[in-house]
Amino acid sequence: MDDPLIGYFQSHRKLVEGDALDLIRSAPQPLDLSRQLIELAGADSPFVTRAMVESLLRPTGPTRAPPAGPMDVRLENTRASAGPSATAPELRVLREGFEPLAADRDPLEAYSGLFSHRFAALSRILRGRSGLPDLVGIGSVRGRDGEFSLIAMVREIRTTSEKHHTILTVEDESGTLEALVPKGSPEVREPFLVDEVVGLRVRFSRERSRLPVVTGVLRPDVPVTRDSHRPDFDTRAVFISDLHIGSRSFLSDAWDRLVAYLREEGPQPEVAATVRHVVIAGDLVDGIGIYPNQERDLAVVDIFEQYAELGRRLRELPARIQVVAIPGNHDAVSPAEPQPALPPELASLVRGSVQILPNPSTFSLDGVVVTAYHGRGFDDLIPALPGASYARPTDVMKRMLSMRHLAPMYGGKTPLSPQSRDGLIIDPVPDIFVTGHAHTFGADRYRGILLLNASTWQAETEYQRMRNISPVPARAALVRLTDLSLQVLDFSGEVPPTPERGAS
Repeated sequence: MDDPLIGYFQSHRKLVEGDALDLIRSAPQPLDLSRQLIELAGADSPFVTRAMVESLLRPTGPTRAPPAGPMDVRLENTRASAGPSATAPELRVLREGFEPLAADRDPLEAYSGLFSHRFAALSRILRGRSGLPDLVGIGSVRGRDGEFSLIAMVREIRTTSEKHHTILTVEDESGTLEALVPKGSPEVREPFLVDEVVGLRVRFSRERSRLPVVTGVLRPDVPVTRDSHRPDFDTRAVFISDLHIGSRSFLSDAWDRLVAYLREEGPQPEVAATVRHVVIAGDLVDGIGIYPNQERDLAVVDIFEQYAELGRRLRELPARIQVVAIPGNHDAVSPAEPQPALPPELASLVRGSVQILPNPSTFSLDGVVVTAYHGRGFDDLIPALPGASYARPTDVMKRMLSMRHLAPMYGGKTPLSPQSRDGLIIDPVPDIFVTGHAHTFGADRYRGILLLNASTWQAETEYQRMRNISPVPARAALVRLTDLSLQVLDFSGEVPPTPERGAS
């Protein structure tokens, strides 16, 4: 797109008169003015006229200059040296997990393609690591002595009845292998998971009565050192999740306090003024029929009205802020992961500076790479990992990063979409990894990545009490993108924000 302004209006299905476009370009903040014009035109009119531009530029008394507004998600902004006030918030989509399914494709073939893609993609990562010398395929090592390296997908895990050793059944394109992992060895400190891809160091013997022995394990993981992405001006983002708009338990007062903070009407107005992005990690609305007798918990019982209310709530945020959101398992999209973005008839109800992407998605905010995933994979990983719990979601997120996969286990609580490409692989490596779903709050760091399990804006429901879920609501993670320092803002009451914590 040669002209980003024309592209911005075209993406919102608006036609701009030529002299109106010249007037917009001459304005001090053309992107913010463009956003206001789209809102002024509304859904009924496809035209932006010179008279509309003049009505917004007409002076109404002394006011401070408006902040920069959002740019369309697929347009890359040129950052001016004057700092954030001179440009719109930069949002670039790097990877969307979801891809449309081919209507004529057999689901079994699609699942086969899904696992083949997963194995190939994660194998490429592992092949670049130094811990796998003498790398061979499974089919070439039968009947040989010595120690070799393999890259394989775990197909089955079982434990011997007497000595409690672990027996792995693994496979690659060339064959299947059973191997023994001795009890108490370092290789079983991190339990294996079905359908994860691992690098194995294996000792083979010609004696048919002896199983090959695993002597080393290497997971794809993220590099210990890597290039980071940081803007050169003071800019911040707020990370939240699980709004559950439409629920009787939606925390309206807490939301109002968040809105007031971002409007610079609360504590730290000078800090709030630097917030250019809000990221919402799924469950935007409470949905309909998600769990038994949900209707008793709903204040809004129509799904279209829930999304209309979501749009109204998000439009309360300052116009300078770009909102990025993904769906979750309560949203009106396919529950199988990866999930698509909202369909047009629902997305049209959430107007303004909002970009709703698939779940998961990886994008950059002013150059900082963010992976956003709602987190339904927790439902399978937490039971499979000893000591894991919804109260400590960032521990599970570390395991996701070490596997470079968000939900590898097929056939569990997390339905997987039959795509030919595995959209749940973590690639590229993010600077910030944010999830939701657990209705708690967690923050940690792993190999230079800031981990956030964003808080919910729903109070405890009867269904959650039945499942022993204790939410930690109304927290917002405020991240300074220049150094990934973190503040936790508590909007559940009049609690001052915590001090900013550095990126170390």
